[in-house]
Amino acid sequence: MRVVVDTNVIVSGIFWAGVPGRVLDVWAAGAFLLLVTPSILEEYFEVIDRIAAKSGRTELAMRWKTTLFDHAEMVKATYRYDDCRDPDDAMFVECAVSAGASYIVSGDDDLLTLENVQDISIVTPAQFLEYLKV
Repeated sequence: MRVVVDTNVIVSGIFWAGVPGRVLDVWAAGAFLLLVTPSILEEYFEVIDRIAAKSGRTELAMRWKTTLFDHAEMVKATYRYDDCRDPDDAMFVECAVSAGASYIVSGDDDLLTLENVQDISIVTPAQFLEYLKV
C-alpha cells in the first residue's frame, strides 16, 4: 500500500509517540510504503531539526532523518493541486496523486476537510490504523 504521511504525524510520532508513533511502527514493520517528494522530505527534516534543538534530542532526530531518507520512496510530483485551504499542504496531495497513493494520513484540519482527492482517502492516524486493523 502506498501512503503519504503529513509532517505533523511524522514529527508527533517521533517525539511524542501515541497514535502517530504507531503509524511509524507499522511503516517500519513494512505495512505500507511511505511516499515523499524532495519538498516533503525537506519539510520533515526542518521540523524534526527544530524540535530536536528545543528538546535536546538531536541523536533521535539524526536516526529518524537517516531512516526516512533511506526507506521512504522518493516521488516526482507531476500533478498540480490548488484547492487546499493552506497552500503549503498541496505538496502532500500532489505527491499522493502523482504516486498513486491510497491514503494521505494527517492530523491537519486543512487536509482532513478535503476527505478524498481522486480516490485517495485523507484520514487521521487513528482512522488509518483502524483500516489496517492494528
